[in-house]
Amino acid sequence: MKKFARILALALAMMLALSCAFAEQTADATQAPDAAETQAPAEETAEDENPVLFSFDGKEFRRDEVDVVIQNLLNGGYISSAKDYATAVEYMIQNEIIEHEIAQQGMDQFTEEELAAFQTEAQTQWDSALDYYVSYFLTEDTDEARAATRTAGEEYYAAQGYGVETLVDSLKMQAAYQKLQDAVLEGQAVAPTEDEIQEVFNQYAEKDKESYENNIYTYELYMNYGAESWYQPSGYRAVLHILLDTDQELLDAYENAVASYEETISGETEATTAPTESADPAATAEPTEKPVTKEDVEAAREALLAHHQKEIDDIYARLEKGESFESLIAVYGTDPGMQDEETLKTGYPVHKDSIRYDSAFTVGAFSEKMQKPGDVSDPVVGSYGIHILYYLRDIPAGAVELSDDIRTQITDYLTNSKTNELCNEAIEQWRTKHEVLYNEEAIAAVSAAN
Repeated sequence: MKKFARILALALAMMLALSCAFAEQTADATQAPDAAETQAPAEETAEDENPVLFSFDGKEFRRDEVDVVIQNLLNGGYISSAKDYATAVEYMIQNEIIEHEIAQQGMDQFTEEELAAFQTEAQTQWDSALDYYVSYFLTEDTDEARAATRTAGEEYYAAQGYGVETLVDSLKMQAAYQKLQDAVLEGQAVAPTEDEIQEVFNQYAEKDKESYENNIYTYELYMNYGAESWYQPSGYRAVLHILLDTDQELLDAYENAVASYEETISGETEATTAPTESADPAATAEPTEKPVTKEDVEAAREALLAHHQKEIDDIYARLEKGESFESLIAVYGTDPGMQDEETLKTGYPVHKDSIRYDSAFTVGAFSEKMQKPGDVSDPVVGSYGIHILYYLRDIPAGAVELSDDIRTQITDYLTNSKTNELCNEAIEQWRTKHEVLYNEEAIAAVSAAN
């Protein structure tokens, strides 16, 4: 997940993005229609339920027209509520301004070659949409069934008002918007400076520090779900390990012993807090099975280690002779993660409060034998088997490296921000040529009622 979310900008960039909702859907082969989309349209609402919300140069726009735009804005992620009529109205006004400016500057005129290219692209998008419709609804893979399903798709999209010519019109609109945006940006410096990039990086790295430095649980939870942090919390070390091909029956016996022992401990804790008297004599009866003890757990652990003692001894002997830990991973290790070249180079980042690993692994990474880089742990038995861990290095706390990927994110963010700023300034200048009237009372009423 990238650091910067999409920014709502009621400017040319936004107009361009939303100018062809169906074109985007078909090009990406998006979701097929559901039952709700195939229902007959509702009867027209009464005028008092469909008030005029604004006018542009005398042309009135009613609620039903704004509702369509709201849905497109919601689908595009530009607004978060269907009640946001104010944003939708502003979008439509700006769109009217832009379309007027495009026509005035003749940017909606295209050469024969451009028109032919639009036609070809529209046909490609149309075919893609129909192919997806067929793949989604096809129930029998025969030529007849495919032809019938494709025809149904054509009829469905036609009923929604979409077709090849609709796509051509949308592509022409996108191209015209792009021409206008290019004209606005001509001669303008929109690329950020190195200082601006560094300032944004420092700002977000500091925010990540505040969020994660003393909250490893949240840090690892978010990172596991694909979030990105530009700050590395303190207390981490890089660890390599050899995970042996462990006997499953003995490992299961150990795991069962651990689970039973923990259950016994939990039961004893509950017993100490339970009432001392009971009306049920059975409540004080002796357990029918002998409870698992700490000694039983240790015996199961020792049995597992004894079964693999030769491999364990061989690993430590070869390390003693000077063989590298990495080379022994290739011989004895079974963890797929340790087969990745990059992971083998950087190791697993482990903190004493880590939640992303088996607890035995985390404890082993900070055991008495692991005091400095280069140290090797005693064998560690966990839920995945037997580990031998290697202390690769300490991971420095602080802002991460300003990588090419991060630099690109920031550059795109700042460039888009500057572009939006310039486009908005141009729109405000063009607005002075037009008469725009808001029906504030109606806008407030439909926003509250929706």
